[in-house]
Amino acid sequence: MWKGLAVEGGGTKTTAVVFQGLEILGLGISGSSNFVEVGKRAEHSLRKAIQRALDMANLSLAEVERASFALAGIGDSPNFTRIGENLVRSIFPNSLVVNDGVAAVKLAHLNMDGGALVAGTGNVGYIQKAGELKKLAGWGWFFGDEGSASYIGKRGIAMATRALDGLIESRLPEEVERFFGAPIRVVIERLTKRPNKRVIASFAKVVDRLAEEGDPGARIVMGEAVAYIDSMLTRMRKEVERVAGTGGVFRSRMVRQAFPNLKVYEGYQTVIGSMVMLLGDVKEEDRDELLKQLERIKARRRQGSRS
Repeated sequence: MWKGLAVEGGGTKTTAVVFQGLEILGLGISGSSNFVEVGKRAEHSLRKAIQRALDMANLSLAEVERASFALAGIGDSPNFTRIGENLVRSIFPNSLVVNDGVAAVKLAHLNMDGGALVAGTGNVGYIQKAGELKKLAGWGWFFGDEGSASYIGKRGIAMATRALDGLIESRLPEEVERFFGAPIRVVIERLTKRPNKRVIASFAKVVDRLAEEGDPGARIVMGEAVAYIDSMLTRMRKEVERVAGTGGVFRSRMVRQAFPNLKVYEGYQTVIGSMVMLLGDVKEEDRDELLKQLERIKARRRQGSRS
């Protein structure tokens, strides 16, 4: 049977698996491959994750017959799509190339009707209905990405300026300075001159922690994120019954408490959705077994890196 390569790449990490049938042979993980944000470094991350997966499987790329890449940025605009497709096909010419949100909906619902919201570094949603896909959000962090980690981080910094102006009570100013290691005006100047979506998104964990502790400014930000996620899920349910979420924002206790019955997957698990697109007819029990394999292999990698 043919051997396949499935890749999922977002704003924080890239995950690659090499597989044959319903058996995962190798797993590789690296940094961000969101080419819209990190430019040429995206190719390095992709190749690194792929090579790690191949090494674990004791295979070469020449032995892989089919490949699927699900990447943030694909479909955001004709130009971004062209750049992403050219990047992928420089690695594996005959690849299937889609947005990472497509892989998320395939992971959650296979070929059945359903919706999936990705809330990671950025955000995007997809509805799958009667075999057709409809994209929601994914407008980028300047005009959109509400409910994502980059939005939470950016709004957290903005809320810190409100606190300094005496408009609200919040510990966010001191937390911004502690996290970024500089006075807040210097932090804002740096990030204005050289915006870094991933770095700003990393501040979201601090905002979430402060909100848990009752900080008024942080609670405003997390409340906005929850409200946006709720509006997206409500929108999806107008067309489909089943909805799911994936991405780091769903690790927030406040977010999980707001949606206790929502099926949530880890962001790296979306690579299984990329596999599904190559395998075609996958049953739910097959998908669940692939997820278990992924977790076992990931645990072995983690133990190996510690030894």
